[in-house]
Amino acid sequence: MDSITWLLLAIDPWLIAPYRWPSSPLMGYVLGTAFLCLQCTVLGDISSAGVMALNKKRLRQIRRDMDKHQGLSETALKRGDKESYKAVNRQALDAFGHSFSLGAAIFCVTLWPVAFALAWMDLRFAHVGLDLPVNLPVFGESVHYFPFFLVLYIAVRVVYSRFMNRFPWYSLLKARLAGLQVKG
Repeated sequence: MDSITWLLLAIDPWLIAPYRWPSSPLMGYVLGTAFLCLQCTVLGDISSAGVMALNKKRLRQIRRDMDKHQGLSETALKRGDKESYKAVNRQALDAFGHSFSLGAAIFCVTLWPVAFALAWMDLRFAHVGLDLPVNLPVFGESVHYFPFFLVLYIAVRVVYSRFMNRFPWYSLLKARLAGLQVKG
């Protein structure tokens, strides 16, 4: 981690500011971590959009291959040509595998900011636990920054996704970047 400590220290004033907005340390920790999770989510979303834009042709080709082979396998199945169906279906499954793998890789791109956020949180909060009002079986009476960040990050991603998908321009942009045919 020493190799990125200089970077984490350089962005520290930007990252710590939301933690200091409320006067309550507990509210500051919750708000600051939520804001950090939002920054990771937005930066990850922008990064995945960039990767999709760079791979637009490949995404479209994979989509065309999947559609073509699916259509051919359905036609062969309707005609009762079992051998053709199996051969074309194998190609369709191969195209689906490529699509799935590329989709998983693009999802992984959304997570890179989390590593930096957790490294920064380790610098700031490694020896600080968030006191809980109850004693939980797994955590005890306090929770470390990592599980707190993880639960909050997942919640922020879900809310962000639901919120952003309400905007037609966002859904249209994502579809276009993914190489899907869209009207409008």
